[in-house]
Amino acid sequence: MKLLVAVIEDSSKMEKILDYFYENNIGGATIIDSRGMGHLIADHYSIFARFSDLTGSDSDGTDVHNNTIFTVIKNDETLQLAIELIEKVVGDLNQPDTGLVFTLPVLDAKGLDTPLE
Repeated sequence: MKLLVAVIEDSSKMEKILDYFYENNIGGATIIDSRGMGHLIADHYSIFARFSDLTGSDSDGTDVHNNTIFTVIKNDETLQLAIELIEKVVGDLNQPDTGLVFTLPVLDAKGLDTPLE
């Protein structure tokens, strides 16, 4: 089992990603609003304020947040499918301004629908 963590740069793409997850029986995801370090630095240190347009602030100064998806995936085939579905929506994750995906091993968990083997 692995924990898939996906930081999606464009939050408007979240609904389509979650639709694809649902259609492919990938469930149990938790989504949180998130913000990158560059956003925080630009907001709090005046020397970086002129770079705010590069850090995801709208022209009116409102912050643009990322969304981060957390989901435990039980097998490698489903994990690869989830990553492919994310890239189907956001594009090649190796390109800028798309997102970031990484996985971590899940050694123990409680509260999942089936016990770990």
